[in-house]
Amino acid sequence: MCDKPKVVCEKPKLPTLWLDTSVVIKLTKVERGEKLQQVEVERLTRLRTLVQELVPAGKLIFPQSDQEEEYVAKRLDPEIHRDLLGLSLGINMKHRQGIFDWQAQLGMDAYVKNADTITIGVDAFFHGDPVEELEQARQRNMVIGGHPIRLPEILAQRDAANLRVLEVWEQLRQEFFSKKRTYEEQLQEEKCGYADSMAYRVEEWDKQIAAGKFGDFWSVQGYLMFRAIWREIGGKPDGLEGLHKYFCSDYHNNLPTPKIGNQLGADLLTGNAAIQSGDPMDVSLLSVAIPVCHYVVTDKRQCDRIKRRGIDKEWGTEVYSMSDIDGLFERLEKLR
Repeated sequence: MCDKPKVVCEKPKLPTLWLDTSVVIKLTKVERGEKLQQVEVERLTRLRTLVQELVPAGKLIFPQSDQEEEYVAKRLDPEIHRDLLGLSLGINMKHRQGIFDWQAQLGMDAYVKNADTITIGVDAFFHGDPVEELEQARQRNMVIGGHPIRLPEILAQRDAANLRVLEVWEQLRQEFFSKKRTYEEQLQEEKCGYADSMAYRVEEWDKQIAAGKFGDFWSVQGYLMFRAIWREIGGKPDGLEGLHKYFCSDYHNNLPTPKIGNQLGADLLTGNAAIQSGDPMDVSLLSVAIPVCHYVVTDKRQCDRIKRRGIDKEWGTEVYSMSDIDGLFERLEKLR
């Protein structure tokens, strides 16, 4: 079987710009006249002006992704949501889990067929053709979009889960750093991380069922879905054994979203800087934004990390932070 299938990831036919949540929040703060450093105000004002001109003119796609999960129920939530909705004209990417699942299915099919190339289309990231969606949005007199989920119980569960992830990542980082684990060593571990986690959840679920308890269905729903697909496409070996082999293979780990997630995660977990509260979500969001967007703006730490690992060049994406955003302005000015 081919060890390293070539992966081709297509981008929209129009230039596509994605902003990290921290940048989106600052855009709203500037619009409200809140105090920021003057250089930030100038750069953010220029960025807003360009987006407000180019998107309605049909020259730039400015999609929302899952940024709302980082600002919902926090200060300026309604203002940020309204701002992002208006700037994007309601163009949305799929939820990051849906993007992961779509790519995994493509990888599974290629694995079974022993294909040399895997092509990831734009439809893996968007619900439809974003160019067509933008054209339709331009014809409307209003922007259509849904409200973020604000149910207290769901938000509390999400916050608790995020806190737990943060704690676990920092514990692991401290352990790995003290043992002088290298990035390359951790990257190899990351490649079977999803497979091992899935196997563990299935084992725990089986124990609950055997004990006559109602198993935690949500923890294994991904496995059950992939098992059904695996069976349908004739994957071998059957069941968990075959899926574990697939998810540890290059057919999965060369896919853009899993690969970028592994790279950024390995870099964070072997670094000397403490894990920050937004790091886990940044990894998830950047893993879906970088492969499909032409331009990405994130914080300087993540920008440096992406460039250090060559992630931007691998996927043909220009990645900027607010400190070096003049290069992006040059690109956008040419679209006017």
